[in-house]
Amino acid sequence: MNMYKYHYLFTSFDIETFYLEDFKHNFVNITSYRLVDVGDVSVQNILKDMENYYGEHKFGTNVGRKLRTIETEPALIYDAVYIFAIGLKSLEQSHALNITNVSCIEENPWDGGLSLINYINSVEWRGLTGPIQFKEGKRIHFKLDLVRLRQQSIVKVGEWSPQTRLNITEPSLFFDTGRRNVTLVVITILETPYVMMHYGKNFTGNERFYGFCKDILDLIAQNVGFDYILDLVPDRKYGAKDPLSGEWNGMVSELMKYKADLAVGSLTITYARESVIDFTKPFMNLGISILFKVIAFGTMSCSRILSAAKA
Repeated sequence: MNMYKYHYLFTSFDIETFYLEDFKHNFVNITSYRLVDVGDVSVQNILKDMENYYGEHKFGTNVGRKLRTIETEPALIYDAVYIFAIGLKSLEQSHALNITNVSCIEENPWDGGLSLINYINSVEWRGLTGPIQFKEGKRIHFKLDLVRLRQQSIVKVGEWSPQTRLNITEPSLFFDTGRRNVTLVVITILETPYVMMHYGKNFTGNERFYGFCKDILDLIAQNVGFDYILDLVPDRKYGAKDPLSGEWNGMVSELMKYKADLAVGSLTITYARESVIDFTKPFMNLGISILFKVIAFGTMSCSRILSAAKA
């Protein structure tokens, strides 16, 4: 279910922080919303300031690199603290802040709370989650970007806001369907009758190969809509894991290293191989049995044989 005929709607606002490499090239429709637009100049400036702060305080360069994107929840917390700081600073400029210790015995409420709320409601600022403005204690004029996964990246295809609701700005990207102009690299291994090879000079490219797996591959390519380049695996092996180095060889290695998109052939499905690559449904099942000779003792039962032996 990882192809253009399927459509998935992610409820998370953090789709850009997920690892989507396995889904980029199969044209599966993945759509989601985001609140933080990492492509916005103001967002990039704030993240850059965070990277500089971590660099100056020697928290490590890895943290700085991660801050080139940020999840929605910490972004909201950052904006909330910033807005609170702006409101508190405005209150301090007009009133003297008399902060007293909190007591569990006496109820002495802080008399500046209502003024602080009024100052916060008057703040207008552009943060990590976009423009921030309040009306009667509720945030207004915010928007959600409608995004979807394309072959190379996450792209914006529309917006949603409380005022205008959903507005799709790129219908051609959002409703793009049909056959795809894709060429996949497919590896195989020779074994009769699954994949065989013509050795004549008149055969080139994919026409060099024939057999059961080649016929299946042609039908799948025609139905799904892609072209392919078929070639033999360089080391002529199916794929096994070296017990000492832990490295794989054969067709399994080619798939793991992204040197090939697909592998066709009589490749047995094992637990070790399934842990590193994905298989389709098997097109053939083989049963392994142990044959042994039955020794007959006439009509005497086993218990009687044992009893006779003891006697």
